[in-house]
Amino acid sequence: MYRRCLLALALALSFGACSQEAPAPAEPVDEATAAAPAIAPATPLDYADMNHWLCRPGRDDACTQDASAIIVSADGTLKPEPFTPAADAPVDCFYVYPTISQDASPNADTTLGPEEREIARQQLARFGATCRLYAPTYRQVTLTALYALRRGEDVATDRELAYADIKAAWKHYLATDNAGRGVVLIGHDQGAGILTRLIASEIDGQPIRSQLISAILVGGAVETPVGQAVGGTFRTLPLCAASTSTGCIIAYSAFRAE
Repeated sequence: MYRRCLLALALALSFGACSQEAPAPAEPVDEATAAAPAIAPATPLDYADMNHWLCRPGRDDACTQDASAIIVSADGTLKPEPFTPAADAPVDCFYVYPTISQDASPNADTTLGPEEREIARQQLARFGATCRLYAPTYRQVTLTALYALRRGEDVATDRELAYADIKAAWKHYLATDNAGRGVVLIGHDQGAGILTRLIASEIDGQPIRSQLISAILVGGAVETPVGQAVGGTFRTLPLCAASTSTGCIIAYSAFRAE
């Protein structure tokens, strides 16, 4: 069944003893290192709170917006293409959206804005023809911060926070929703980067790998050795070779000509 579904889906941290001897000379201390405070692990969102999900099955949310489309033929002919979500989708899709937040802070807050809802409509909703849709919100690095960094400004972004959120969402999904179903991972841009890291640490070479139908990582940095379909970014997950391939990776990026 997973192979059939892929056809539709193919469109990521006491020294207390005394001594009579003279003490040994102290080791030199790197003052910069010694003075640096320990960095506490990022505390993720609680994904048992349904407000931290952009899309989930069985509710009215960003993924139940109208996903009808217009087919534009090579000759300019336009043809409406209505959309109807599957009543009983056989597999799941877990989606991490791209850099889209326009919040003024370096990392996004937890309040959904129109930009998150719209990107879900554009990129994820139509996968509902084959998938149950899961899309967690997360405290991504914002567009505001990225523009400031490009201008040379010093902005304290926290990418570990963004990753911690998605990792927690993934674990919550596996524990409460997956029930052994096949799953497609979908990510774009920042989302693809986070999913790439998640796959490498939590899926590649792990038992859950058997449930991975595919990972669609668009605008990320997935690498393999020249002429090989596996190795590099992922140890055991190959690139998809055909529309019927499963347990594999689909990745591509676009670059400015200059």
